[in-house]
Amino acid sequence: MKVHCISDTHNKHEEIDLPGGDLLIHSGDIMSSDNPSELLQFLMWLESQLYTTKLFIAGNHDHLLEQKPELIEKILKLFPSIIYLQDSEVTIDHIKFYGAPWIPTNRTGKAFSYLRTDHASADSHWAKIPDDTDVLITHGPAYNKLDKIMRPIRKDQTKLNLGCPELGERIKDVNPQLHICGHIHSSQGILDVSEPTTTYINAASLGEDYQYSNKRRYIEWEILKTT
Repeated sequence: MKVHCISDTHNKHEEIDLPGGDLLIHSGDIMSSDNPSELLQFLMWLESQLYTTKLFIAGNHDHLLEQKPELIEKILKLFPSIIYLQDSEVTIDHIKFYGAPWIPTNRTGKAFSYLRTDHASADSHWAKIPDDTDVLITHGPAYNKLDKIMRPIRKDQTKLNLGCPELGERIKDVNPQLHICGHIHSSQGILDVSEPTTTYINAASLGEDYQYSNKRRYIEWEILKTT
């Protein structure tokens, strides 16, 4: 199964020219405001993409999806061909996908977030990941896995690892074939490690300046069927 991964499009999804194929995954931050029209426009665009399956999760900028669950349920019913995962799973061609939007943060106010010091909340979110997950989709990265922000926050900082340690530990336990995330725009890319077998993809489509910086604007990967 060939998968194309995008993330962090922040209402600029129409600037991506996608070739179509088996599966398209968006790993969150689809919106730039709380206006429902942005979500509708994104879903209409996503529905029009030439993929057998289209799947997305929310991100920390997608407040509407966190604050208005009843409205979101009604909107999603208009797009039955699109799969939305929020702490939930779906099996496609014998491959189990699990999606969750949560990120650690140093301050309140972000959607789908927990304080970085609240280890119990982090553990409670990631404990929900099924042990037999093949492809894990989260908005934020695991600690030290494509999670470096290159824009300094303080004068004495040149880069920071902002991924979640608890997510990293859970990934070690589950050992999925693939972990797809976004959130940290400056760490877009693929980290293919031999031990354990998980391949990491940060599919952030925009740079830290919220502009497209790469020509292709999506990441391609081949998912192996488990049976």
